[in-house]
Amino acid sequence: MEEFFFQYELLPQGQGDLSLFDGMIPVNQSAFVPYSSNSVQVMQEQRFWQNGFLNHGNANKRMIELLKKNWTPTTTAVSGGEAEKERCYKHMISERIRRKNQKQSYLDLHNLLPPGTKNDKNSIIQMATKRIQELLRFKEELKKKDTKIEEVLPKRERDNETKFKLKVTYPLSSGIDSMLDVLKCLKNLGCQMTLIQSECSPKEMSAVIEVETKVGAVELEKAMRRNLKLRGTFCTLY
Repeated sequence: MEEFFFQYELLPQGQGDLSLFDGMIPVNQSAFVPYSSNSVQVMQEQRFWQNGFLNHGNANKRMIELLKKNWTPTTTAVSGGEAEKERCYKHMISERIRRKNQKQSYLDLHNLLPPGTKNDKNSIIQMATKRIQELLRFKEELKKKDTKIEEVLPKRERDNETKFKLKVTYPLSSGIDSMLDVLKCLKNLGCQMTLIQSECSPKEMSAVIEVETKVGAVELEKAMRRNLKLRGTFCTLY
């Protein structure tokens, strides 16, 4: 081999015998292949063949298509969302109504307070608290005054009250007419009636009368018997 190689190097150009190297020098083939649709399809099939099936397209697109086929919207989720939306709406309406009523209550309270009171909530509450405390003090003072007045009332004024019972049997006209005669008699005697309880029937008229008079009970009884007898009404006092 070396002899042929050196022989080729030493020989003048164009005179060496290169027939022995024809079969030994490899042919430099091109790495490119002719472009055709069939060849491109074969290359794609070889590239995307995995797990025993042919994968076409991008993996993300295939996943989206798979999810679209398998996923269906559930009515439970939709109804749950609608219920939550309705609950929030009702809560919002209730809160608006509560705030409106609260504002109106503050305005009504502000109208009861003295003029010049500020219309903010804190001022209204403070002034209302102050006013309530003043009214409570006035109430206690009035109670004390009433107690003192009752203590200083003369005992003789309370002794002038007279209470008696009256009974008229078989009134001439009616029980009501007999009762009117009794009231007229007491009025003529200058008595002031404080309590009257009466019961009337065709056979009897009874009454409980409490009066304030300046005369004694005995004198009052005699005067009533005399006056009622003159009017034709016969009564019994007890």
